[in-house]
Amino acid sequence: MICTKRIKLRSTFRSASVLIASLFLAFALVSAATSAEQKPLPVSIAKVSVNWPMYRFNSARTASLNFAPQCIATGKRKWVFPAEGGIDSSPAIYNGLIFVGCDDWNVYAVDERSGNMVWRAKLGGQVKSSPAVDGTMVIVGCEDSNLYALDSANGKEIWKFKAGGRLSSSPCTVNGTTYVCSWDAALYAIDSKTGTLKWKFAGADPTNGRMTSSPAYYDGTVYVTSHDGFAYAVNALDGTLKWKFKTADKIFSSALVMNNIVYFGSWDHNFYAVDALTGKTVWTYKGTENYSISPAGADGKIFVGSDDLKLYCLNAATGKVLWKQQINSPVPLLSSAPVVAGGSIYMGSSDGNVYSLDTRNGAIKWKFKTQRPIVSNAAVGPSGVCIGSQDGNLYYLY
Repeated sequence: MICTKRIKLRSTFRSASVLIASLFLAFALVSAATSAEQKPLPVSIAKVSVNWPMYRFNSARTASLNFAPQCIATGKRKWVFPAEGGIDSSPAIYNGLIFVGCDDWNVYAVDERSGNMVWRAKLGGQVKSSPAVDGTMVIVGCEDSNLYALDSANGKEIWKFKAGGRLSSSPCTVNGTTYVCSWDAALYAIDSKTGTLKWKFAGADPTNGRMTSSPAYYDGTVYVTSHDGFAYAVNALDGTLKWKFKTADKIFSSALVMNNIVYFGSWDHNFYAVDALTGKTVWTYKGTENYSISPAGADGKIFVGSDDLKLYCLNAATGKVLWKQQINSPVPLLSSAPVVAGGSIYMGSSDGNVYSLDTRNGAIKWKFKTQRPIVSNAAVGPSGVCIGSQDGNLYYLY
């Protein structure tokens, strides 16, 4: 009996010792994490669970993330990375690295926590296109008409594909295929592993069908828009046309697909919701100016900017205006498209400001001033928002 009690006491003592040791270990880890805020961890260690791997966040181009970084309250600068040219490209964030193109012909990889450059890769022209991360590759278009695949660890070229025109479009990578539009009025499907052509859709008007928008993929179909005024639905497997939808003027906006509806704006002053399967009109919202930038969608709402310098919140099912907010701009153009994270909208403007707005009512929460107009779209990371500016800087705000 006495022996049994001793065993129980020893067991209890061991458990308590383990608990105390665990508490000391937890304290040590917290202290280490606090120190790491001052001295960033190596990239290989600083893995994160929140990624923004391509333009407009995902292949459907919804530009919305059901995650609200806890620190984004004031719009303060965490760090700034100086490039050597203007940054119109929108950043991608993947496993602790930020990838972005630049007018200085480089693609940069920047540590998400510190803002320090990890590598840069010199391409054959300006990089307006926004990178897409596919596993260990960064795939990006270039104004030299090439699509490049770079090693995400060191920036070394893996392959490049020559298109028939400039690639301002941002690639969409899905299931081993990369889709990208070109100034030669064509949509290309490229094998992401080898860089070889799978198919080419050249259904747009070659004389007036420049494609500067970025393709959206949804349920086996690729949706693209063109300067010829058409939106096209193309079979993702073979590039055959499923349907096309005509507007009365050029389309610069990339399509967004949500709940089997395709959303895009046109220079004919209309914003369209089209059935993804049939190409038939679901609803149209008539504005007063052009729609030049891409929409975002979340929680049954569409957020889209017009060249009347207002950001609109529309009911995604009906097109009813829920609210609108004036955005400052020195020119009659909104240049940076909205993105959504949690209950906030983030977008830049030609006035050089980054804006944070409330998704519920459009109220401006904060704004952050850069030195030049902003064309880049924001990307949301685990602890803030990253966006480029034509002042040549990449900003990380928290």
